[in-house]
Amino acid sequence: MNAAVPDPSPVVPTAATSAAAPFAPVDGQLAYLPLDWIEVQPGFNPRTFFEDGEFAALVESVKARGILQAIWVRPHENYDPGRPRFWLIAGERRWRAAHAAGLSCIPVTVRIADARQALILAELENNPALRINLSVAEEAQFAQRFLGECDGDRAEAARLLGWSRARLDARLLLLHAAPAVLEALKQRHIQVGHAELLAGLPEATQTGTLAKIVGDRITVADLKARIKGFALDLSAAIFDKTECATCPHHSSQQAALFAEAVEGGRCQNRACHHQKTQAALVARKTELETLYPSVFLDTERAPDRYAVLSESGPQGVGQSQFIACQGCRAFAACLSSQPGREGVLQAPLCVNLDCHREKVAAAHPLAAGRAPAAPATATPAIRSAVPPKTSVAQVDAHPKKVEAWVDDWLRQQAALTATQQPDLLRAWLLLALFREAGQPSAVLAEAGLEIGPAPTRAALIPRLHGLDADRKQQLLIALTRHLIQQPPASGGGEPGPDEPAQAAVATLRTGAVDLAAAFVPDEGFWQAHTKAGLDSLLHTARSPSGETFAEWYTREHRESATDTQAFARLMNGSRTALIAALVATRFDFSAWVPEVIARRFPARR
Repeated sequence: MNAAVPDPSPVVPTAATSAAAPFAPVDGQLAYLPLDWIEVQPGFNPRTFFEDGEFAALVESVKARGILQAIWVRPHENYDPGRPRFWLIAGERRWRAAHAAGLSCIPVTVRIADARQALILAELENNPALRINLSVAEEAQFAQRFLGECDGDRAEAARLLGWSRARLDARLLLLHAAPAVLEALKQRHIQVGHAELLAGLPEATQTGTLAKIVGDRITVADLKARIKGFALDLSAAIFDKTECATCPHHSSQQAALFAEAVEGGRCQNRACHHQKTQAALVARKTELETLYPSVFLDTERAPDRYAVLSESGPQGVGQSQFIACQGCRAFAACLSSQPGREGVLQAPLCVNLDCHREKVAAAHPLAAGRAPAAPATATPAIRSAVPPKTSVAQVDAHPKKVEAWVDDWLRQQAALTATQQPDLLRAWLLLALFREAGQPSAVLAEAGLEIGPAPTRAALIPRLHGLDADRKQQLLIALTRHLIQQPPASGGGEPGPDEPAQAAVATLRTGAVDLAAAFVPDEGFWQAHTKAGLDSLLHTARSPSGETFAEWYTREHRESATDTQAFARLMNGSRTALIAALVATRFDFSAWVPEVIARRFPARR
């Protein structure tokens, strides 16, 4: 770009002269060009918002005094002197005002430049610091385009723009804000602080929060407090945080460059945090399996399905037995997945409660009311005699132990689901308050919930969940007032024996839980079934490819190419060996939901 001194006598081309003598542009040339020769290149101008009042005033000024400052233009890439076409570099507001004022020509300074040079010229001619009300969002989008023209070299881009590196980095970081957030910032619907805080959140969360900011007039300070309460402390995370250092959801990124940010190095993407935590728990579980034959998460086994294994004390098994237990398949450890306690280890444990009770009784004969027993030795983790033959009718009836296991599993999954979904959690809290208040049906009716004389949890959970935020808040206030003013009589509102399981089903339905993804068969599940029941299950359990367990086991464990009896041999063995094989199997149960669970969720009509 060789800048020339503008001609003090501007060229005024006309249609007649351009036809007879084609217009040849010269760099630095001052000319009056027809407005229809000039075009605005889509996406070139960083300004996309033009304030109505300011623009109207500019139009009136142009009508009265004309255009006092020339705009900058450059010839099209394939310029035809016989049919002149120019791209606008700088001065779009003046170009628009000339159109609105009814002018036919406009003073221009012609620059011979390519796209990158044009961006630089636009910045030099119309520096953001001098622009009228240019939003930070427009600066950010301009910085992104300019950086592209500099082949991603941030130092060079900052130098050419005359910006500090921190300013450039801050504008680029702001581009993690959702398009709707940037547009709201351009339109002056939100402040820069709002956009800076929202930029650290997942896009879906940003758009949902934006509507509340605008609708409820949430301040920057209030938004910051809410995000701080929502974000998770990374210092307590159990996963590798190497990637987090450069993650846009890490609040330290914003704190280093933005005026408004959540302090303390917090993760603002809860879904990602949860995914990484679960992966870390699985990895830790795999490591522990070299030390403990049975390792499980606290969500996979209820506390009443294992016992703390100790050498001494009232529940101790004695020194020799304690050493022997460490070689047993029931020797176990539990990993916590509860918020704030992720990865906390509880060990050693025993998952064979019958055996554990026997060993404790043997170690404390006087307490059991019998003579001291001979020294205990290690016993198998799973001690069960081969059950009698079970008919098909008995298998289909689902033994009480199976039903009890399913009830327990449903409640565990429902609890996990409710604690992970805020609306479900609020529904349960409202339900608890309703029951504590003596089940005042009139209060629910006033909130638009017509219910029967004895509403169950299963009926109320989905209906309470479906209320909007305002109605939930109104109901919370009404129930609280009722509880304070009219305490219920003792003994009222007690749930029936089947209520917890029914409520769990309603919770899982309402939370749209994927049963196949949630169900993981554990040792307790297999132990609840008779041998005949297991035989029936393993002929129906299917992998994602559609292969049954029986088919898979026959194929994987055949002793020769023609051997078809591998599964039959497994079933002919002891129940103990069968369950041990199921606990250790590599078969993929992830697509299977047992009928005993599926029948709790009949298809809705």
